[in-house]
Amino acid sequence: MKDMKKFVIISIVIIVFLFLLVELGFFDEEDDEVISNSSSDTYTLMVYLCGSDLESEDGYASDDISEMLESQIAKEVNLLVYTGGATNWYNDSISDRRNQIFKVENGNLSLVDDSIGMAFMSNPETLIYFLNYAKNNYSANKYGLILWDHGGGAVSGFGYDENEENEEETLTIDELKYALDQFGNKLDFVGFDACLMANVETAYAIRNNANYLVASEELEPGTGWNYKKVINQLSKDTSQNFEALGKTIIDSYIKSNNGFFGSDATLSMINLNEMNTVYSNLDRFMSDIKTQKFDTNEYSDVSKKIKETKSFADGEIDTIDLVDFATKINVSSSNELINSIKKCVVYNSVTDLVEDSNGLSIYFPNKELDYYEKMTGIYRNIGFTDTYTSVINEYVNFIAGGSRGYYSVNNHNYGINENYEQYNWYDDDLINEFSGYYENNDFDASELEVTEKGDYFSLHLSNEQWNNITDIESSVWYDDGEGYIDLGIDSYYETDDDGDLIVSFDGTWIALDGNIAMYEVSERTDKYEKGKIPAYLNDKEVYLIVYWDFDKEKVEVIGAEPMNAYGNTTLYGRGYTKIKPGDKIELLVDYYDYYGDYDDSYILGDAFYVKNGGLEVTYEEIGDGECLVYYILSDIYNNVYYTEPVILY
Repeated sequence: MKDMKKFVIISIVIIVFLFLLVELGFFDEEDDEVISNSSSDTYTLMVYLCGSDLESEDGYASDDISEMLESQIAKEVNLLVYTGGATNWYNDSISDRRNQIFKVENGNLSLVDDSIGMAFMSNPETLIYFLNYAKNNYSANKYGLILWDHGGGAVSGFGYDENEENEEETLTIDELKYALDQFGNKLDFVGFDACLMANVETAYAIRNNANYLVASEELEPGTGWNYKKVINQLSKDTSQNFEALGKTIIDSYIKSNNGFFGSDATLSMINLNEMNTVYSNLDRFMSDIKTQKFDTNEYSDVSKKIKETKSFADGEIDTIDLVDFATKINVSSSNELINSIKKCVVYNSVTDLVEDSNGLSIYFPNKELDYYEKMTGIYRNIGFTDTYTSVINEYVNFIAGGSRGYYSVNNHNYGINENYEQYNWYDDDLINEFSGYYENNDFDASELEVTEKGDYFSLHLSNEQWNNITDIESSVWYDDGEGYIDLGIDSYYETDDDGDLIVSFDGTWIALDGNIAMYEVSERTDKYEKGKIPAYLNDKEVYLIVYWDFDKEKVEVIGAEPMNAYGNTTLYGRGYTKIKPGDKIELLVDYYDYYGDYDDSYILGDAFYVKNGGLEVTYEEIGDGECLVYYILSDIYNNVYYTEPVILY
């Protein structure tokens, strides 16, 4: 009887365990399924695979090719892969000296065009060659196009080709439109297995070239889409409405990333046939911002709402969720715009920790105005109207005119190296019209006086002053006896019952395996916080990404991203380099002399190596030296103000 009871318990445990493995995706329910196409329609699926550093360093492109080789491809499906853009390929069949076109069939990668030579995949003519080759040699009833690489949103578009001498050269969205116009045939869909491409500008640019767009508002992990599932789904029915295939693309992608610590994946299916309606409502929305906000001198409200809106790529490229922004700004046409977007985004899914991502983003220049010059030409080329661009232009000039061009620490001014007058969009006459607003809404940094208040220090500001503040952060500098080590920036702050800012510090700071690190918050929500630690990882300069899950009370280093890898573009690292046992870590800090002048960046302490359990994140006592604690306030023009320092500990 005991043995039978034990057998039953063990059986239940095994069944539960197998169920969990299936749910987590360790077993593919399609592994043994024989794919049978229910339609005679032919379908040519083109994958424009620009390997870049994603392939040369991590082999991600070769991994996705392996998924394609594992799929069951119906005879009515032509799967073509154009390769290039990487200095090294993990798959030995692919050349790193010339571009090639392969056909995936019967589990093999068959070379069908080896005559191309070296062509830059950031050049629209390269894409045109591939599209025409596919149409001329593999004509079909339907065509689909997937663009695989880095993405840079509306400004930089797609693609980082390692063989291109100009590292800032990308395939911009107006160039993509030009290439698809040359193809002629309307595509079933365009998919971006790339970051940040689910934006209204891209969707509008190619609205006449395809029926659907599948793309991500947010950054993508390096592993990207699940190609085996996608191709198997396509092969089941080549005549199916694309929405069934699009749902498979999205669901399999989100499932593979959900549950992984720190994952914030998003993916949208956008009906491009609805984009004319969306854009008409967007034009009215921008007109309402002009009449209901700008003309009534509510510029500060717009600035604040932009910063409160869900942003992507850690808020560093001025890309925000359009539905969330329309909801927060709440002008007369907001609901019409929101409803049209919800109709246009036919399916959207996100991982568990993502909030306020509704499937379609927008570039709204606010912080990084240097990129706007490039965007002015793109707006014209994709057909955006003067109604739209005039409102954006007014706002950009408003921000530029209010910028001081410097910030002060310890009575020392630091220039920000922003010369907006060099740009064509800069309008002296328009900025002069804002002079009265600037005068009435100027923030006087000399009034940032920290005073003792009972047993703590505080900063008092009037309601009018607080009205111009958009961000509050704290900065800690450690006195090592020869100068100051800048330990970074934290976004946490508290106010007292009077609404005054409490200036405090407990003497501890973030550490990795007990080693104090320079840390800066990059994103904070009610659910999580993400921050960056500058370091050398195996002698390569990176940011280590630290992730807090507040609900689970868990913190972890989830990977590393390269520092300044893609020049002056909005391309962003796709996925994180994994931190492995045995990896060498050297922590970097900025150093200042006692006059507040920047000296250099240095390695802090000794190198250490990652243990089997990974890097431990803790708060540790900084040391015996004094600490200068500043609070950093940002205003509606993105000016930065440091309070006078308080010496603590």
